[in-house]
Amino acid sequence: MSAFPPKPRRVLRIITRLNVGGPARHVAWLMQGTDSTRFQQTLAAGRVHRGEDDLGPELRDQGLVWRDLPRLGRSINPRDDLAALLAILRLLIEIKPHILCTHASKAGLLGRSAALIYRPVAALAGWPRLRCVHTFHGHTFHSYFSPVKTRLFLAVERFLARWATWRIVTISPLQYREIVETFGVGRPDQVVVVPLGIDLEPFAEPEAGRRRFRAELGIADGELVVGAVGRVAPVKNYGMFLHAAAALSKQAPELFARCRFMIIGGGSEGEMIALREQAQKLGLERRVSFLGSRGDREAFFPGLDLLLLTSNNEGTPLAILEGGACGLPVVATEVGGVPDLLGAAAQDLGGGLTLRERGITAPAGEAEALARALALLLGDRERAALLGGALKQYVLQNHSKSRLVSDIERLFDQAES
Repeated sequence: MSAFPPKPRRVLRIITRLNVGGPARHVAWLMQGTDSTRFQQTLAAGRVHRGEDDLGPELRDQGLVWRDLPRLGRSINPRDDLAALLAILRLLIEIKPHILCTHASKAGLLGRSAALIYRPVAALAGWPRLRCVHTFHGHTFHSYFSPVKTRLFLAVERFLARWATWRIVTISPLQYREIVETFGVGRPDQVVVVPLGIDLEPFAEPEAGRRRFRAELGIADGELVVGAVGRVAPVKNYGMFLHAAAALSKQAPELFARCRFMIIGGGSEGEMIALREQAQKLGLERRVSFLGSRGDREAFFPGLDLLLLTSNNEGTPLAILEGGACGLPVVATEVGGVPDLLGAAAQDLGGGLTLRERGITAPAGEAEALARALALLLGDRERAALLGGALKQYVLQNHSKSRLVSDIERLFDQAES
């Protein structure tokens, strides 16, 4: 038996960009939490697009370092994509990793394509056999692109799943069913569910943050604050957030008069201007605040009274987990992994609304239904508190970052067998 401990296995982790959102935080927690005596990790990331909120400065302050892939971007650009693929190939040759982990669609496409080129070279040179793990944080198989592009991306994903991927990670049971059964990407025995984990520490004492947030914005006693949290992008459908607020003003005017609506998250200048114009057209300019991207999650989540998610497509929404950690009641569109978070259906409320164990879901794109759900919870604070409490208990028990890290370490251990 050797007197020396085994050398750590090398892991190259690639993400399309470190913009504000769940995938970047997920990657940061894995980089910071994974046992460095067992796994030597290198992170490579593309650059955040103009108009997007950049999580990079916050992560640098936390001590995270990464290799820059300046040509890796979300948009399709043949010249940049080829340059990024070659840069990833050079990283593979330099690092000679045992495991390649890719996060988000473009990183998954180019990273695993580079792996196909690298593998025969590595075999001839006697380098470690490379195992590829791709994580679907969401997917682009609907609500993102035209039907033609969507079919093309789906065909590419099926090819890469078959020929370039050892394991596919999905972040919820519903996403597993979508990826494997609905869209036919990967084999059932190839795809695993690793639920998202979050840093729970900032939400341990929510009352102080709530007082600070509400004092800053001059929120009066008795006012109810409905918030949407996350980057401003078409798939998040914040226009529907505004339409739901306008519908509430007609359905329950007295309740609406006590409400303030806040969008917490940044986006491109054009998207922000369009939302402000829409709020004005709907007569909401005095009721809606656009707060941009904020880093004080320990304050703005507890400062809300209800979280409203209006997305057309989701993986596991980080906002529901972080809001849930504070005990926030949630109304959300029934998309992606949302039903997995909010639990089994407990009652059909009619009109497409479903009361679940830990929140209320509504069909995507239906402002009237979302407004009715808002009225139900804002008008019944006892029910809202019960649902928020159930969600908090669920998040604390199932979605810590320590559990996420241990799940991924176990997956890496399987790669050695």
